[in-house]
Amino acid sequence: MSRFLVVYASSHGQTGKVVSRIADRLNDQGHEVTLWNADALPDHPALDRYDALVVAGSVRYGRYQRALGDFVRWNLASLNTIPSAFVSVCGVLAGSHGNGKSEAREYISEFCRQTGWQPGLARSFAGAVRYTRYDLITRMIMKLISWRIGRPTDTSRDWEFTDWDAVDRFASEELTLLAAPLQPRRPLTGAGR
Repeated sequence: MSRFLVVYASSHGQTGKVVSRIADRLNDQGHEVTLWNADALPDHPALDRYDALVVAGSVRYGRYQRALGDFVRWNLASLNTIPSAFVSVCGVLAGSHGNGKSEAREYISEFCRQTGWQPGLARSFAGAVRYTRYDLITRMIMKLISWRIGRPTDTSRDWEFTDWDAVDRFASEELTLLAAPLQPRRPLTGAGR
């Protein structure tokens, strides 16, 4: 099976939950997965040890974490030659306004344009609103944003919007296909093949 490296940045923990779920699904399929937090990367990462790379971050106030962009720019040659995927955790997907999907795609496009990266796959998943973990200013800003895009504005609790079935399908199907050319091919056998 394949060796996956997952580098992620998470502002309030939801991206960490998403990549942990992805790692669990890949491990279930027999793949080896290494998780690195972008804020605590090794000085000279040996990316060539991995068969596929996944970079994941969350959109906060219209941009991804700086450490994530730095990792991509510093390792661009490897990221553009090894099969790679970008996972975006984006709050605009959780709401009732109709532009959420196009805004989420635009965030990914802008990140790739700024860094020069061309991932083989890119997916966005809705995140969470952690009202109870925010400071007062952040809570009010997030409440205003939530009101604007049709998310719940009850700040007495946290709200999770991630579609875990979609995350599972992405890990089990699309990421496995990303690394498939690296796996030995077995002859097809059985009826109808």
